[in-house]
Amino acid sequence: MLYTLLKKRVLPLLLLPGLFLISPAWCPAAQSQDLTTFSIEELMDIKVTSVSKKSQRLSDSAAAIFVITREDIKRSGATSIPDALRMAPGVNVARIDANKWAVNCRGFNSRFSPSLQVLVDGRSVYTPSFSGVYWEVTDVLLEDVDRIEVIRGPGATIWGSNAVNGVINIITRRANDTQGGFVQASAGSQEKNMVAARYGGTMGEDKFWRIYAKHQARDEFQRLTGEDAGDDWQINQAGFRMDAKMSMSDDLTVQGDIYDGHIHQDLYLYSQASPYMDEFPVKTEVSGGNLMGRWTKVLSGTSEMSVKMYYDTMHRSEDILNEDRHNFDVEFQHRFGLGLVNDIIWGLRLRHSQDDYAGSKVAFMDPVSTSELLYSAFIQDEISLFEDQVKLTIGSKFEHNDYTGFEIQPSTRLLWTPGEHHRLWAAVSRATRIPSRAEANAIVYLTGTDVAGTPLYTRFVNNEDQTAETLWAWEAGYRFIPQQNLSIDLALFFNDYKDLRIYSPRGNPYFDTESRLVVQDVALSNMSNARSWGAEISVDLATGSTIKWTLAYSLTFHDYDNDEDFELDFGFTKHQISLRGRFDLTKNLTLDAWFRYVGDTTANYVFSDALLYDIDDYATLDLRLGWRIRPDLEFFLTGQNLLQDSHLEFVQEAFGYPVEVPRSVYAGLTYRF
Repeated sequence: MLYTLLKKRVLPLLLLPGLFLISPAWCPAAQSQDLTTFSIEELMDIKVTSVSKKSQRLSDSAAAIFVITREDIKRSGATSIPDALRMAPGVNVARIDANKWAVNCRGFNSRFSPSLQVLVDGRSVYTPSFSGVYWEVTDVLLEDVDRIEVIRGPGATIWGSNAVNGVINIITRRANDTQGGFVQASAGSQEKNMVAARYGGTMGEDKFWRIYAKHQARDEFQRLTGEDAGDDWQINQAGFRMDAKMSMSDDLTVQGDIYDGHIHQDLYLYSQASPYMDEFPVKTEVSGGNLMGRWTKVLSGTSEMSVKMYYDTMHRSEDILNEDRHNFDVEFQHRFGLGLVNDIIWGLRLRHSQDDYAGSKVAFMDPVSTSELLYSAFIQDEISLFEDQVKLTIGSKFEHNDYTGFEIQPSTRLLWTPGEHHRLWAAVSRATRIPSRAEANAIVYLTGTDVAGTPLYTRFVNNEDQTAETLWAWEAGYRFIPQQNLSIDLALFFNDYKDLRIYSPRGNPYFDTESRLVVQDVALSNMSNARSWGAEISVDLATGSTIKWTLAYSLTFHDYDNDEDFELDFGFTKHQISLRGRFDLTKNLTLDAWFRYVGDTTANYVFSDALLYDIDDYATLDLRLGWRIRPDLEFFLTGQNLLQDSHLEFVQEAFGYPVEVPRSVYAGLTYRF
């Protein structure tokens, strides 16, 4: 198996530079500046790259973008990427159980949210199997995260299909910013044990490397009935990164990761014996890895080009679906100035994906194995007008996929700077979401119920005659920085969705002679249209040199045009509030408080008679105490979800039970050398 080759042969080669070159050499001067020393005005000047695939100030981005910094993650007490994303306005994060999350922007939330593009250092972690993200294996060493750039709204012109409701780009620090050693260990009521270590060194002038390893084991949650959910899990992960300046104009980055673990879960699956649905404890084996290289060459003061290439592989073995997948992706990009007012960026991309689903017991793919090819080109021009007070950005993605053929995804963005402390922007964009492999080629047995003494099985059947879901989005925003200790960022949006896919019965129940079962087939079809609109606001306020506040609020409304018999109405949360307070009590003692409120929502739940599961609103509070015992040693104590014993956040669409998120506490130590 290719993964076995990667695990046994490639990883040792990746770690060789570190094993041979480990030395106590450490350059403190190379450490990146602590973002807590920045004023709020300076934080708005952080450079971001996810909006236009080029470096620009956050305040000058004509998009609804929010940046979560490394210090934000540390002081929040978050132990996973999804939990950190709760800080961003307009991002819907709900924990399904101990090992699964539902994450999306601006509604339509689900276990596999199909309209959110997620990247790690520009490498897509979006799985074509279900059109979503396996968040439980999408992980990095949080200490090595430089920032998480969260774009609410379409990013398809730059990032392609499925960047419909948003783009999340997890950007890790350069190796020269992670020199020396780092060790962290913690344990708690739910986080049974988490250990991480990293070391960075040099390979001569302007060449830096780091290696890391981490282990995490988490305990199970409980169902609404009080029974153990059987969803405990553990993951081991390791990786490396090397950054080298090959010449005055050439930069090279090579990085890779590998992971292996197992995930327990109790699944509610169909059975051919009465009561025709039964509970099965399942141990899911997960493993995978990736290797990426990126070369950037500066051609002049206004021109540069880059080539990025990566390979990733994954293996997942569970009763629902067994999957082996191998992806190869290569991308070329060129940016140049044209005249005095045009800044043009264009690029080409080729992605090849190969899969194998042999051995699946509930979801059956036809064909079992296949290869998919996606290729695309994009071009975007930023035009400076009226002495740079107005910037007009126009561009489009031209993409071909094996499911819906050729897709065009244009956008127009306008930024106006009427004064030093004011930014107004507006955008119109089109984005598409293409079918997943399961939607196009899967047959899935969902439920089995006793009807007049005969089992009636609901079976999802494939539908290859689907078109792409489309979105036309209208957005506008205003950023106001009246003084260095206050910033206000407001975004408004209106989304018009067409050809959304919903489940609908295909004919009447029938007797299947092969399985000797009475079956009701359901299929996905492009029968729904929807609209959503709302507002998002974030406010940063420093009430003193030792106290900072961050407020994030989002309000979302939605409406549908589809047939009332098959209404798609789930995953929307009307109100969301996040309020974080950071208090430097003394030079060595910090306290962080994080209050969250999430309004009522619904989940699409196959085992409910109405197909929808109502989830009540909830409020919760996290507290983190940090004590710097000495410059190289810190103790931390974190309590999460402190306002109640447990609460329900979301319900997986199928195969699972409603599981509550409990109150938890964990403590640990961080040592740097």
